[in-house]
Amino acid sequence: MNIAAEHLRYVAGGKFGNSREIISDISLRIASGECLGVIGREGTGKTTLLNLIGGLIPPAGGRLFVDGVDMAADPGGAKGVRRRMGFTFQFPEEQFLSPSVGEEFSSLFRIRGIEEAEREERRTAALRDAGLEGPAVQHRSPFSLSHGESRRLALALLAALRPEAAFLDEPTSGLDASGVASARGIVEGLLGRGCTVVIATHDIEFVAGVARRVVILGEGGIAAEGDAASLLGDPALMGAHGYAPPAPRPVRRGSGGERDERDGEGRR
Repeated sequence: MNIAAEHLRYVAGGKFGNSREIISDISLRIASGECLGVIGREGTGKTTLLNLIGGLIPPAGGRLFVDGVDMAADPGGAKGVRRRMGFTFQFPEEQFLSPSVGEEFSSLFRIRGIEEAEREERRTAALRDAGLEGPAVQHRSPFSLSHGESRRLALALLAALRPEAAFLDEPTSGLDASGVASARGIVEGLLGRGCTVVIATHDIEFVAGVARRVVILGEGGIAAEGDAASLLGDPALMGAHGYAPPAPRPVRRGSGGERDERDGEGRR
């Protein structure tokens, strides 16, 4: 999916007239099959931007086009576009609706019209990739899961959906090292299918491993945008936005010399 945002603006309304402009003017283009990382200090609008470009909330101004569809002017087209998208929320339990893990998958498959013949294979593969294997897990309530397990389930549901565009909000929060590795594997799997992936996160190490391009949000807009390795490797820039540059990743050695693992196929 190609995404084009033009001068997006968003105002959070207050009940007593104390509205606040969170995003004042953002223009952004995301190419089909690209992985974009969105970082920035707390309160700069990372989640809001993710929800805007994913079509979950309407902007107060500006226009959003996804695969050429004007998401505000063409409601029918916008509905069709959203059916091809997938999301993981900052608080994963907010997206669960069913009494069991297995039924979460069943409901998702019904809503999205996934063929019966594909469902079991998709569910089994997604749970395995997310590190939630075992027959017992499908009978558990999603609301009985730990925070890390909830995060893994949200990632599994996204993987099973196989969307054309995926929007992930803090996908590694609450995950241990094996969970982070599973999250990276799921993102790489999505990218391998040509999915457009947008990740809002504070996890610089994770972004460095999967994203080719990064947007840094400042007050109301984009403070910096460009190649992930260049931006994330700039100590002054990272420091100005409250981050330390990511640690150097292991170097693979072989007959072909040396290369940073971040230059592998996982980064799009």
